[in-house]
Amino acid sequence: MVQTIFTVITRVKPPEFDALHQVVAAIAADPAANAVLPFGGFDTLHFASLVLVEADKLPPAMVFEHNVDGSADDWLRTLVAEAGDGLDALYRHCVGYPGSADREKVRDYLAGHIVRPGAFHVGATGRSLARIRQEADLRDAVETYVDAQQEAGTLPADGVGCRSAIQDFVRTTPALAWATAKAPPRQTRTERWGHQARLRGAQLAAVPLVILLLPVLLLALVVLRRKEKRDPVQEGSAGPEQIGALSRTEDFVAQNHLASVIAVKPGPLRGLILPIVLYALNLIARVSGTKGKLAGIPSIHFAHWSRINGGSHLMFLSNFNGSWESYLGDFIEKGAPGLSAVWSNTVEFPRTEFLVRKGATDGPRFRQWARAHQCPTQAWYSAYPGLTMSIIDNNSAVREGLFGSMTREEATTWLRRL
Repeated sequence: MVQTIFTVITRVKPPEFDALHQVVAAIAADPAANAVLPFGGFDTLHFASLVLVEADKLPPAMVFEHNVDGSADDWLRTLVAEAGDGLDALYRHCVGYPGSADREKVRDYLAGHIVRPGAFHVGATGRSLARIRQEADLRDAVETYVDAQQEAGTLPADGVGCRSAIQDFVRTTPALAWATAKAPPRQTRTERWGHQARLRGAQLAAVPLVILLLPVLLLALVVLRRKEKRDPVQEGSAGPEQIGALSRTEDFVAQNHLASVIAVKPGPLRGLILPIVLYALNLIARVSGTKGKLAGIPSIHFAHWSRINGGSHLMFLSNFNGSWESYLGDFIEKGAPGLSAVWSNTVEFPRTEFLVRKGATDGPRFRQWARAHQCPTQAWYSAYPGLTMSIIDNNSAVREGLFGSMTREEATTWLRRL
């Protein structure tokens, strides 16, 4: 199952920024079923967001985030075919929009403004929207069945017998017939081996390159440390107006959305380091981030970093579980080195040493910096707002362990997931 993360970033005509805000507000009022872009009508869209950006030294822009099953091309064709009028209502306020008369031109316009991530993470690797929803329904149905049998006193007491009764229930329930088939792998061997080979190839290629360029790299390291000691850091926190605008969009469901657009530190050194770090992080994520965690952080559904505006700014978009505070706490406690390696290349980040030391581990300053550089998300859609990553993973484990041989101990362990 191919899952694709990308954004469409378009410049907004400055006189029409307020009018565009009104259109986006109409979408935000009911993201799933509004009259402009009813995201709930699409069966391959996991998350979407619309962020109107007014950052320093960045032209006013609209960022349209897409997290979908399948390719970007297939998704855009579906989006244009089913929501052409809504797209027209949005993009008529953007520079260069060709109008809605020719749908193919609209698709080309969107495709021409795609920004691919430099690094990304998918929490539910290999699981389509349909599968996530089906597995949630399966667990609910099985749990309801088990509760009813326990109340009636007819549920077998041992784990093997209980699991066998559940299997019979699933086999005889037409709506659950799909669950009798073997669950497809979350990642095929070809995909797994391909990612491992790319990571290993990059590691092998890096060794002779480092040896060849060792004098240059040592000089770059000296320059980096000098800059790290002198770069200004965030002083103070975001103002009450900004914090209010951000908090008004948070904590309505089990998930939240975070968007930030931050200027990259000036100079060729940072312009060289940042894409290398993103490339390395992306290779590592394809191998070690396929089981629901990124750098030890277990709460992320979809997230990505992209260099935009010719590399002068770094954009980060994340769809995650829980509150902003708990999410930043995960960054500090579990993923600080890798995340510092990325964000230490952006302005006002807490002081680091050799890219990865300190930085995000300075909790109070990191939180101040993150809030100060966060952008309000004007509209956000989740296809499964009540499901955390741990619930999705648990539901998949229930489905994957439903059939097939198990020992008594394994069956008992499996039943604890219900």
